[in-house]
Amino acid sequence: MKKLNINIGNLTHLPYGGLLLLSLIVVVMFFLCYVLLRNPYKGIHEQVFITADKIRSYYRDQPGYWKLSTQTAKDNNLISPALLKHQKFDIQVGQGINGEAGTPGIGSFNIALSNLNKSSCISLAELKTDKQQLLALLRIAIVNQNGTTEFTWGADKPLPMTRQASREICQPTGNTLVWTFQ
Repeated sequence: MKKLNINIGNLTHLPYGGLLLLSLIVVVMFFLCYVLLRNPYKGIHEQVFITADKIRSYYRDQPGYWKLSTQTAKDNNLISPALLKHQKFDIQVGQGINGEAGTPGIGSFNIALSNLNKSSCISLAELKTDKQQLLALLRIAIVNQNGTTEFTWGADKPLPMTRQASREICQPTGNTLVWTFQ
């Protein structure tokens, strides 16, 4: 069997060799940009807002989110199946960070994702969604060993949260992200 020995320097001397090499470099650069710049948690972020819409629709004719908890949300198929399949995150729905059942008259609910590393915390904290969905969002909180940091519309820590702000707050491990919807 003959050994194939290719010298890149020789490629540029072949007809179209330089063009071939340039094309290969461009393809590799586009692939690297795609891998490095895409948000791998975008699907989870979208599913949080889809779940919030399902909960709001289910409770539309009721006086608040009474008895809404993680268990009742699962029993009534209110949590998006695509969100449930991400088992590395602990998903809680209801009141507080642990998804306790709502009492009568409560006008908001939380969707919390726990066990987030820094990368997932930063990516999920970004608000890249349509304006209609944002109307129902009251606040986003990041909870970790440093305490709770809340971002609300028009406050000292305003929504939409910047990537830089989430980078400063998210810890390497043990983050919980809490979305509060009305």
